[in-house]
Amino acid sequence: MTRLIAPVTEDAPCVAVYRELRDGVSRASSQIGYGYNLYPAAGAVHRFLHRALTTSARTGRLHEYGTAHDAHDRALAAALAGAYLGLDLDEAQIVFTAGATEGIGLVTRWLAACDAGLLLPAPCYYAFEQTPRRWGGAVVGRYRHDGTLHPTGDTASHTALVEIFPNGVTGTLYTPPPCEADFRLVDIVFLAGGTGPHPHQVTHQVRATLDGRITDTAVLMTPSKDLCVPGLRPGLLISGSPSLAEAARDDIFDRTASASPLAGQLVLLYLTVLLLAEAAHEPGPHAFEHRYRWIVQQYARHGVDTVPSEAVCRSVVGHLDAMSRHFANGFDLLTKHADDLLETGDHLRPVSGYSLLPRLNVDLDDPAESIAWINAVGRQFQLKLNPQLLFGGTKQSWHALSPGAPRIRVNLSVPHDGLLTTLDLLREAHRGVVLPQSRTEAA
Repeated sequence: MTRLIAPVTEDAPCVAVYRELRDGVSRASSQIGYGYNLYPAAGAVHRFLHRALTTSARTGRLHEYGTAHDAHDRALAAALAGAYLGLDLDEAQIVFTAGATEGIGLVTRWLAACDAGLLLPAPCYYAFEQTPRRWGGAVVGRYRHDGTLHPTGDTASHTALVEIFPNGVTGTLYTPPPCEADFRLVDIVFLAGGTGPHPHQVTHQVRATLDGRITDTAVLMTPSKDLCVPGLRPGLLISGSPSLAEAARDDIFDRTASASPLAGQLVLLYLTVLLLAEAAHEPGPHAFEHRYRWIVQQYARHGVDTVPSEAVCRSVVGHLDAMSRHFANGFDLLTKHADDLLETGDHLRPVSGYSLLPRLNVDLDDPAESIAWINAVGRQFQLKLNPQLLFGGTKQSWHALSPGAPRIRVNLSVPHDGLLTTLDLLREAHRGVVLPQSRTEAA
């Protein structure tokens, strides 16, 4: 009997680095840069989910592969997302996904089939690198925050520019490189969590970037981070490209007969809350009430009867404001207690969300040395660190775009005492880590 073995695609460099970093490191280790929101979800979100599940059972959505309610949800999502993003959308341009990760895979697989090479921000989520590699796509360049571009040398017939709002690792807004892209992928990562006088600057920047255009564009949104529900994997893909929308639906159909109705319901709650969070910060005393009444009308017009109550919406918006303050206080604690360990300064403060990427105060310029040092910290001190090499790119591109000591991700959503504990552990490692043998010999 012939043994069947499928060809194995080589991992993207960032995925290969992950394996090196975690080799021999206990899974139970502490971590200073988790990749998800650890702030607790609002109790009102739990209550909404219970109601949505009960309604789905009552209307038969738990017993069918798909019902007319699915189309109603998509049409309502088009209305709400269109109002929020400044786009004219319809139901055919809406696809609910299993988180933004699936959305990235759907879009980048389609772009690979179109021979459209990606221009990626550095850092970025690993899926932007791994999926094109698996499906024959190309990454033609990577750019840093000021638009400086590092070409890879790969070529493609078309160019697709990826923009992330804000960058999901650094928490900052990027200037894209000057180029004539044939397609844009706009990935909206954090919309809640902004503080200061302009808490909705990410929203305003997204609207300005889209400028009402959707034909040559895909937009990804995820409630997972802002609503603190990463385990439920709700996601939203929007595109005015009929080819992409059809390809995405076909790809999903290949893998599953239908999606969970709760994913769509969470997307609708998210869009509702985003619209109301913006209204809550407007100067007029009745902006929230006016916006809520319009939203109720949209739910009724599209035949969706799970409209969250005004009390639920106010509770979730208040929870998001409290989450923003938690992130801001965490950043202040980091600035106060980590200046001997990490780069600090207000220029690192996330414009929204919980993630930033400061430099480590270590004498390590070579990426290979950084990997060995971080692996040694994990093995000897049970502390996982997540350097920029994990977030897309290659050792060569990172050396070109951000030379010098390694940067590591810090997550501000953790409890404040947990943040201080891991900083103490990093301080202990900084003083006492035993350097890898090759580094010791070189010294």
